[in-house]
Amino acid sequence: ARLASAHTQGGSAMAATSVAALAAPRLGSPAPAPRKVSARASSAHSDNVHGTVVRSGTRHARSPWNPTGARLRLRASRSRLVQTPGAIANPEPEGPKAGTEDDAPVVFTFPSRDENEDLGASQTESSADAPRDSGIVTFEVEPSAFHSMDDEFDAIASKVEADDKKKAEADAARPNPSPPSRTVIVGGGPTGLATAIALARRGWENVEVWERLRRPARPDDTAVWGDPDRSYNVGVSGRGQIALEKLGACERVLRYCKRVNGRMDWSPQSPDGVMRLSDKKYATQVIQRDRLVAVLLEEIEEKYSAQVTVFHDTACSKCEWLPGGGATLTREPASTDAVNGDDGLIDSSSSSATKENEKDAPFVRVVEPFVPFVVGAEGATRTNAVLDAMDGDGGVAVIRYKDTNPRVYKTIPINLPSEKFRSDLNYSARTKEGVALECLPTKEGMLVGILLVKPGDAKTCAILESKNKLRKYFDEQFPMFAPYVEDDDLARMAKRRLSTLPTFSHAGEKSVHRVDFEDANKNKNKTSDALELGGACLLGDSIHTVKPYFGLGVNSAFEDVCVLDACLDEVASTAAAGEGDFASPSASSWTSALPLFSARRAADAKALVDISRGFDGGFLTFVLPLILDGIFHKALPGLFMPNTIQMLQKEDWTFSRVARRKRAERVAQVAILSTLLAAVAWLVGKAAKAALGAIARAIATGAA
Repeated sequence: ARLASAHTQGGSAMAATSVAALAAPRLGSPAPAPRKVSARASSAHSDNVHGTVVRSGTRHARSPWNPTGARLRLRASRSRLVQTPGAIANPEPEGPKAGTEDDAPVVFTFPSRDENEDLGASQTESSADAPRDSGIVTFEVEPSAFHSMDDEFDAIASKVEADDKKKAEADAARPNPSPPSRTVIVGGGPTGLATAIALARRGWENVEVWERLRRPARPDDTAVWGDPDRSYNVGVSGRGQIALEKLGACERVLRYCKRVNGRMDWSPQSPDGVMRLSDKKYATQVIQRDRLVAVLLEEIEEKYSAQVTVFHDTACSKCEWLPGGGATLTREPASTDAVNGDDGLIDSSSSSATKENEKDAPFVRVVEPFVPFVVGAEGATRTNAVLDAMDGDGGVAVIRYKDTNPRVYKTIPINLPSEKFRSDLNYSARTKEGVALECLPTKEGMLVGILLVKPGDAKTCAILESKNKLRKYFDEQFPMFAPYVEDDDLARMAKRRLSTLPTFSHAGEKSVHRVDFEDANKNKNKTSDALELGGACLLGDSIHTVKPYFGLGVNSAFEDVCVLDACLDEVASTAAAGEGDFASPSASSWTSALPLFSARRAADAKALVDISRGFDGGFLTFVLPLILDGIFHKALPGLFMPNTIQMLQKEDWTFSRVARRKRAERVAQVAILSTLLAAVAWLVGKAAKAALGAIARAIATGAA
């Protein structure tokens, strides 16, 4: 294909992507004469740039290419138009016969984001008259390359419809206990929204999500997500990707992620930097935390809007349990102070106009007298009403650890030139004083750096408050990044307050749910005056809060959701098979899945926190075990597994299993080292005894 007219201002980004996604057909000899075709020509669109092409009328989902979901329009003239914003099929036709009307050129047009833009039939009279609309790219290719285009589109559309039908049938065939009349998920972060998706996929209705924070921007708003102040980055590892795939949301999430294939570290011992590339089955995918929320929110609104309702700026201020396991919840508008995340970062998406509107808005507190199923997914903060109500009730025992290795931080954008630096690496640099700069890439290409400092380091903390001092500090301590840090960004960094990392906590190793079967007959749904069982459970950071050093938080939270979903499947399958004891009316209810969830996840949550605390402990609990694991695994790979960090990347190993295995290996390592030391001591003793004997004999001989 040859480019006839370059894309310009309005649709340049889109056109460039479309050109990159276009699979070039095999072309024959050039042809001079245009031909006339029917005014009706095939039109196609794609749900995303890597998605499947389907015919117009088959599906009109909203996408970055077509945000309104409207039909893509087509105008045809003497040249045949095929309009598609995504990748197209790549037919392999026979070469055309020269000099026939089949040799006429075909014009591809890629419209800009403005769906109301009129291409104009007169602009397509021939390939020589390139469209002048902004964002239009015209290609001249031989029409013979597209003789089978309609058949290709029909085949692909049929496959898409068949796949969608199979998925729908599979979801409908899933065992599913009768759902509660209403579910309230307190917390609309990644955990809460993933839970809502899982329940909606089961066919549950009347699912509500209450979120304190404001609604995030659209995930495709590059102007917003190119700003490092909007959110911090998280890494979606293999565990998270597998869980998202089970929820049917992985493809949408990965669309806005940046793949990371390794890391590069600078330290006083390695001033020139050391690059380490990884070859994992699942490469880590980096995305801004709030952008991840926006993607999951988009998934809900496009697929499950009839079943799930998300309320933003809504706080659950009180939770009171009812006999039978339901709860009375009190909701109210979130205060302005509540817009900060659990990590202390300010949600700068709130504009001053929004804050002014909040001041004028009336404060309304609503009491919900009966909610059958309550899910606590709001983290381990003190404002988590559900976690506070469950603490000490029904076996839940929240344990919060004192932070023995605290860190505070500030963020800074770094624009590394692509010609000098790889864009798919996690960059890290450390100073002699222990200050660390950790940088993760974004989809837009910018690095978001997090400067970690000990709160007791008063000298460095004072530097973080001054733009000029920060410039000098970067020039001296981080010369590899300093040229790519703007003065304006340093000024904003100086004004930004210090944020703190979360502290370790878990909800105990026995129970993360609440069900009151004994008083079930006292629990009546006031809206229907009918007996209904109720229950509650905790997910995500509410049951395992860790520091974000190794990307375990959000990934383990997604796993929590899938474990709960699997427990609901198991209860329903058992009931359908007529197994188990059904003397109690609750035996085959969805509430029976909650104790099963605790049995499978509570110990895992504690193991995750215990392992993470070991990473944060210093030389004896982190560095030395890594050294020993490396030595023993290399010497005896059949007996000893890789180090703990690598073991956590094994998606089929639970955290409890990893912890048990490493405890056993530590015992074996200590035994082997003790035996070796004892043998060395015996040999040294024997050698010393022999030496002393020789000396004694020599002295005796000399005396004689």
